[in-house]
Amino acid sequence: MAYSGELLQIYNGTGSTITYNGKSYASGSYVTLGKKTAYKVQYCKLWSSDTGRSMTGENKGTLIGIFPKITVRLGRLSEDDMSAIINLTNQARANVKYYDVGAKALTTESFYFGDVTAELERQSTMTHKTTEFSIIANRKR
Repeated sequence: MAYSGELLQIYNGTGSTITYNGKSYASGSYVTLGKKTAYKVQYCKLWSSDTGRSMTGENKGTLIGIFPKITVRLGRLSEDDMSAIINLTNQARANVKYYDVGAKALTTESFYFGDVTAELERQSTMTHKTTEFSIIANRKR
Protein backbone atom coordinates (compact mmCIF):
# COMPACT_ATOMS: atom_id res chain seq x y z
CA MET A 1 0.00 0.00 0.00
CA ALA A 2 1.36 3.42 -0.94
CA TYR A 3 1.52 6.17 1.66
CA SER A 4 0.20 9.43 0.25
CA GLY A 5 0.79 11.77 3.22
CA GLU A 6 3.77 13.89 4.15
CA LEU A 7 6.85 11.86 5.13
CA LEU A 8 8.51 14.48 7.32
CA GLN A 9 7.45 17.56 9.29
CA ILE A 10 9.50 19.53 11.84
CA TYR A 11 7.93 21.58 14.63
CA ASN A 12 8.73 25.29 14.36
CA GLY A 13 9.70 26.21 17.91
CA THR A 14 11.95 29.07 16.81
CA GLY A 15 9.62 31.83 18.01
CA SER A 16 9.43 33.26 14.46
CA THR A 17 7.54 32.64 11.25
CA ILE A 18 9.57 30.56 8.80
CA THR A 19 9.15 30.59 5.03
CA TYR A 20 10.02 27.33 3.30
CA ASN A 21 9.22 26.22 -0.22
CA GLY A 22 7.11 29.35 -0.78
CA LYS A 23 4.88 28.80 2.26
CA SER A 24 4.94 30.60 5.60
CA TYR A 25 4.81 28.58 8.83
CA ALA A 26 4.00 30.37 12.09
CA SER A 27 5.88 29.55 15.25
CA GLY A 28 4.12 26.59 16.88
CA SER A 29 3.24 24.88 13.59
CA TYR A 30 4.82 21.99 11.71
CA VAL A 31 6.97 22.72 8.65
CA THR A 32 6.58 20.19 5.86
CA LEU A 33 9.96 19.38 4.34
CA GLY A 34 9.59 19.34 0.59
CA LYS A 35 12.39 19.14 -2.00
CA LYS A 36 13.54 15.77 -0.59
CA THR A 37 15.82 13.82 -2.91
CA ALA A 38 16.48 11.12 -0.29
CA TYR A 39 14.71 9.99 2.89
CA LYS A 40 16.09 7.17 5.02
CA VAL A 41 15.06 5.93 8.47
CA GLN A 42 17.57 3.78 10.35
CA TYR A 43 16.47 1.83 13.41
CA CYS A 44 19.66 2.12 15.47
CA LYS A 45 20.18 -0.27 18.38
CA LEU A 46 21.75 1.09 21.55
CA TRP A 47 23.39 -1.54 23.73
CA SER A 48 24.45 -1.18 27.38
CA SER A 49 28.04 -1.42 28.59
CA ASP A 50 27.58 -5.08 29.57
CA THR A 51 27.38 -6.05 25.90
CA GLY A 52 30.03 -8.08 24.15
CA ARG A 53 31.24 -11.56 23.35
CA SER A 54 32.09 -14.16 25.96
CA MET A 55 35.24 -16.33 25.75
CA THR A 56 33.14 -18.92 23.89
CA GLY A 57 32.16 -16.37 21.27
CA GLU A 58 28.57 -15.98 22.39
CA ASN A 59 27.17 -12.47 22.04
CA LYS A 60 25.30 -11.23 25.08
CA GLY A 61 24.22 -7.95 26.59
CA THR A 62 21.32 -5.67 27.28
CA LEU A 63 19.51 -3.85 24.49
CA ILE A 64 18.58 -0.41 25.80
CA GLY A 65 16.32 0.36 22.87
CA ILE A 66 15.85 1.24 19.23
CA PHE A 67 16.46 4.92 18.40
CA PRO A 68 15.29 6.07 14.96
CA LYS A 69 17.75 8.15 12.94
CA ILE A 70 16.37 9.95 9.89
CA THR A 71 18.72 11.06 7.14
CA VAL A 72 17.32 13.62 4.71
CA ARG A 73 18.84 15.02 1.54
CA LEU A 74 17.27 18.16 0.10
CA GLY A 75 17.78 19.37 -3.47
CA ARG A 76 18.91 22.86 -4.43
CA LEU A 77 17.62 25.47 -2.02
CA SER A 78 16.98 29.18 -2.31
CA GLU A 79 18.41 31.51 0.31
CA ASP A 80 15.01 31.62 2.11
CA ASP A 81 14.73 27.82 2.11
CA MET A 82 18.29 27.34 3.37
CA SER A 83 17.67 29.91 6.11
CA ALA A 84 14.53 28.02 7.17
CA ILE A 85 16.44 24.71 7.35
CA ILE A 86 19.25 26.31 9.38
CA ASN A 87 16.77 27.87 11.82
CA LEU A 88 14.76 24.66 12.22
CA THR A 89 17.81 22.46 12.76
CA ASN A 90 19.44 24.95 15.16
CA GLN A 91 16.73 24.09 17.70
CA ALA A 92 18.16 22.04 20.57
CA ARG A 93 15.28 19.59 20.12
CA ALA A 94 11.98 19.54 18.29
CA ASN A 95 9.04 17.26 17.76
CA VAL A 96 9.21 15.64 14.36
CA LYS A 97 6.44 13.84 12.51
CA TYR A 98 7.84 11.08 10.31
CA TYR A 99 6.58 8.00 8.55
CA ASP A 100 7.60 4.94 10.59
CA VAL A 101 7.48 1.92 8.32
CA GLY A 102 7.66 -0.41 11.34
CA ALA A 103 4.44 1.06 12.70
CA LYS A 104 3.03 1.73 9.21
CA ALA A 105 1.96 5.15 10.47
CA LEU A 106 2.94 8.76 10.88
CA THR A 107 4.66 9.01 14.28
CA THR A 108 5.58 12.06 16.38
CA GLU A 109 8.69 11.94 18.58
CA SER A 110 11.26 14.29 20.12
CA PHE A 111 14.46 14.56 18.04
CA TYR A 112 17.71 16.50 17.91
CA PHE A 113 19.56 17.47 14.74
CA GLY A 114 22.98 16.69 13.31
CA ASP A 115 25.17 19.30 11.64
CA VAL A 116 23.95 21.11 8.53
CA THR A 117 26.24 22.61 5.89
CA ALA A 118 25.09 25.55 3.78
CA GLU A 119 27.14 25.30 0.58
CA LEU A 120 26.59 28.15 -1.85
CA GLU A 121 26.29 27.06 -5.47
CA ARG A 122 25.72 30.41 -7.18
CA GLN A 123 26.23 33.79 -5.52
CA SER A 124 24.29 35.76 -8.15
CA THR A 125 21.07 33.91 -7.24
CA MET A 126 22.07 32.82 -3.70
CA THR A 127 21.24 29.24 -4.64
CA HIS A 128 22.55 26.54 -2.30
CA LYS A 129 23.68 23.07 -3.29
CA THR A 130 22.08 19.86 -2.12
CA THR A 131 22.28 19.51 1.67
CA GLU A 132 22.01 16.42 3.85
CA PHE A 133 21.49 16.15 7.59
CA SER A 134 20.42 13.72 10.30
CA ILE A 135 17.53 13.86 12.74
CA ILE A 136 18.14 11.61 15.75
CA ALA A 137 15.56 10.43 18.30
CA ASN A 138 15.92 11.59 21.92
CA ARG A 139 13.97 8.58 23.23
CA LYS A 140 13.77 4.96 22.28
CA ARG A 141 11.03 3.81 19.93
